[in-house]
Amino acid sequence: MPHLRPIGSVGPMLRRAVEFMRENLERPLSLDDIAEAVERSPSQLARQFRAGLGTPPHQYLLVLRIKHAQQLLRETVQPIAEIAVASGFSHQEHMTRMFRRLGDTTPAAYRRAFQN
Repeated sequence: MPHLRPIGSVGPMLRRAVEFMRENLERPLSLDDIAEAVERSPSQLARQFRAGLGTPPHQYLLVLRIKHAQQLLRETVQPIAEIAVASGFSHQEHMTRMFRRLGDTTPAAYRRAFQN
């Protein structure tokens, strides 16, 4: 799983952008949505995001969603399909693909590892 840089050392605009992402994980978010929330152009936000946090906004959002799903998998008994939607994925298969890509495991295997 890629590591997210802490946001404490970045400027207030990037902190607002990350907070907006966290508050809206469950819904589809575009670069335009995030840029509008912090009153920047999409290209300006993407440039500043990459410079300040070392990753593009979309990748950062994807990791936030995976981390949220991991928390729900560890702490709840919600069905994986519901966790996928609650974490902003369009469906369970999408979340499973991203889990495999970023963490070399599946949501079900991740959950089993924490139940044992």
